[in-house]
Amino acid sequence: MKLIVGLGNPGPEYESTRHNIGFVTLDAVCEKLRVPDYKKFKNYLLARKDEWLFLKPLTYMNLSGQPVSSVMKEFDIKKSDLLIILDDVHIPLGKIRIRRRGSDAGHNGLKSVIEALDSENFSRMRIGILPEVHESASELTMPLEEFVLMNFLEEELQCVQEIIPAAVELASCFIYQNYKKMSAAYSRLCSLSVE
Repeated sequence: MKLIVGLGNPGPEYESTRHNIGFVTLDAVCEKLRVPDYKKFKNYLLARKDEWLFLKPLTYMNLSGQPVSSVMKEFDIKKSDLLIILDDVHIPLGKIRIRRRGSDAGHNGLKSVIEALDSENFSRMRIGILPEVHESASELTMPLEEFVLMNFLEEELQCVQEIIPAAVELASCFIYQNYKKMSAAYSRLCSLSVE
């Protein structure tokens, strides 16, 4: 069984924010794979199709690890079968990075998952949200915690709409096969601004 998690914040006020691109991507994956609707549990939404689970924590970003850990224990999911999809302010908008393991890189949602699982050894897909006019997050004119809760600008939406299908394809490779196949697809997609 595989678990695909989109990180984000619940509620309509956060729906279109940069921090919620994990939720948006997970919804797109579920739509492509024709996954039945999410069911609401205490602190998460969960959808299932065959041997695939799709999870949206409802605990707010900083506590995302609790529902991830609960679902992994309940369904006896191995860390090698977990994929976390999240935003990353250190990656330019329109770029994606995948890793099989690693630190939280300052992302509180990922930090919570790492702490809850007591491990960094699981796959993650980071989707860039840094505007192209900036070379690094240090150039932003506002605190990071405010920036990630902003909606994408009108002129950025096309870039977001173009990168989501690439993210969906990568996630599908992980779901149908494994990290190795996702990595091979990732290399092929580099020419599509996926890094």
